[in-house]
Amino acid sequence: MKFVILFAKFLVLIFSITKCDASIPSVASPVQLLNLSNGTKSDIVYNEEAVRNLFLDPKLEGRNVVVFSIVGAFRKGKSFLMNYILRYMYANYKSVSNSQLINHENWLGDENESLEGFDWKAGTKRVTSGLILWSDVFLYDSNDGEKLAIYLMDTQGLFDHKSSSTDNSRIFSLSTMISSTQILNLLNIIQENQLQYLQFATEYARYATADEEKSAFQNLLILIRDWNSPEEYKYGIRGGNAYLNNFLEIHDYQTKELQSVRRYLRSSFEKINCFLMAHPGKTVARDSSYNGSWSQIDEDFVHGMQDLFEFLFSPRKLTTKKVNGVAVEPAELLVFINSYVENFKSDEMPEATNIYESTLEKQFRILLGKSVDVYITSVASHNAELLSEEDVDALHVSAKSPAMEYFNSKKKFGSYSEGLNFKKELIKTIDKAYEQWKSISINHIRTLQQQRQKTNQKEKEVKEAETARFQAKSELEAATTKAEEAKKDLEQARYDTEEARRQAEELRLKSIEAEKERAVAIAKEKETREWLERMTKDKEFFEQQLNEYKANASQNVGSTLGNFQQENGFSRVLGNISRFFTAAAPFVSLLGGLFG
Repeated sequence: MKFVILFAKFLVLIFSITKCDASIPSVASPVQLLNLSNGTKSDIVYNEEAVRNLFLDPKLEGRNVVVFSIVGAFRKGKSFLMNYILRYMYANYKSVSNSQLINHENWLGDENESLEGFDWKAGTKRVTSGLILWSDVFLYDSNDGEKLAIYLMDTQGLFDHKSSSTDNSRIFSLSTMISSTQILNLLNIIQENQLQYLQFATEYARYATADEEKSAFQNLLILIRDWNSPEEYKYGIRGGNAYLNNFLEIHDYQTKELQSVRRYLRSSFEKINCFLMAHPGKTVARDSSYNGSWSQIDEDFVHGMQDLFEFLFSPRKLTTKKVNGVAVEPAELLVFINSYVENFKSDEMPEATNIYESTLEKQFRILLGKSVDVYITSVASHNAELLSEEDVDALHVSAKSPAMEYFNSKKKFGSYSEGLNFKKELIKTIDKAYEQWKSISINHIRTLQQQRQKTNQKEKEVKEAETARFQAKSELEAATTKAEEAKKDLEQARYDTEEARRQAEELRLKSIEAEKERAVAIAKEKETREWLERMTKDKEFFEQQLNEYKANASQNVGSTLGNFQQENGFSRVLGNISRFFTAAAPFVSLLGGLFG
């Protein structure tokens, strides 16, 4: 009996270990997006190379971005919560590295399983530094055809003794600008001084919304941990929103600053919600050896996580990342992140106007890049079909039209004059590219026509040789028949009389003449046959040259445009956003470099 009990415990242990290993794929890990270096000046260290694959992975092409970020004071359980979010996500969504759901029936996993993922631990020392992305991107394909790429981002805790007020503002501002849903992690209650988190957001919104009826940012969830007044406001989203609405009410006794923050907070975000969570329990908060297992978490907190995650991460709740109201793809988000980081590389916070103008510039650049992409794709797909110089002009016009239509059809922000300037730049870029590939294509067409003329001439000579050989063959057959008949007549000749001998001699001479004619016919047939073989080989050679020339035409155009790119100093903004026809890849990729 004891053996059975011990064996059962052993099986439970093995099962627990197996589930632990399967909760989060071993290939996934945290990746540092950026960090704040220590020293007298806190510079931003941007690790673009480390995160590039997270945005440029081919599996992410054609997907819109969803970004969840969590920010708040240090040592308040942000990373702890993010790791349970990871479990929930792997149980409900496939990812770039994992094509199967993990623990779908029980996303919490084994009750004694250690908590893995983002670095975390109980205590007073900072664990997370800077902005951290999870290296695996979650994927969602809706029934209506929408495809999403979901990113999770953890952030450095704010307001520790190592961080300056500028550091705190930069961390919050950058994470808010990158995310589509920002989770503001607070403890116990919302305090007036905590609204300084939102100072930059309100300043940015004040400028960004000056000419447009839109919010600068998207979703803000204020998550209040260790809520200790459930009898007044119940745990969860309903109690939280009731508490938030009461807190954000504007009263006459409030200072202008407090009223202003409340007013612009509403206009800064499209949606603001509040969620109240229970205390996780003494073990979680105080035990430094606690491994994160949910068996030691208070039941109310576990239920709260379930409700919170369903509110945030269920498919119908996913919010795509938008910049000025336009959904962005992963490669485009990387462009914006680059721009944001450049603006924040200073000990001082950048002006909100500078950030807005820089964002607007990048957004127009992306739109121009995609418009040029439309032009390039059309040119590349029909370039090999050009037969005349008139076809070159016609292709340019037909390719330019959808590019301009694409630009005009997309939602734009900023002033009318700004949009008009970028439209003029698009036209100028397309026309400049056209002048380059036009001359090259015309030269190709002329050379191609010469090659075709040579090939056609050889085809004509082959036909003449075939006709001559057919005639020679017919003459040979006639001469052979004539010689055979003469030989037969000679064999039947009589020599018994003088007249017969005379006739026999005539037949003999006639047979000799027929054999000579046959020999001439044989030589002529051989000559025409060899002529036909030579003409056929020449024809095949010219046809091969013609095909090789066709195959290399696009590459030659691409090389010329590549030189044009270097001479004019163009640089591409969008990395590998453009996807072109494989058959014309050299031509297309280099022509794409025209736009910077």
